[in-house]
Amino acid sequence: MSVLWIPLIGLSVMALLAGVLRWASSLDTDRAHRKDYGLLREVAKVPSTTAARVVEERLHEAGVRATTVPDPEGNGLRILVFPADRDAAIRALLAD
Repeated sequence: MSVLWIPLIGLSVMALLAGVLRWASSLDTDRAHRKDYGLLREVAKVPSTTAARVVEERLHEAGVRATTVPDPEGNGLRILVFPADRDAAIRALLAD
């Protein structure tokens, strides 16, 4: 009689795993793949890596640390800075 329990336990485990996999596949994977850059804020959006280098160099000359990341929609690159440097970054980019 104990031999009959083995297939029943195996089927129960498989049903449980199937339920977990079905639940996991229904999660919002788009949100899970979005990048979160924490405190960093966007100060510029540029179309190419060359433009991003120019913006980063200008910010570097103004003493502002910047990070370049791809745009989530795939339209160019975003230049990010810390909130404390945001005003200085905008002034540096708007200066002639």
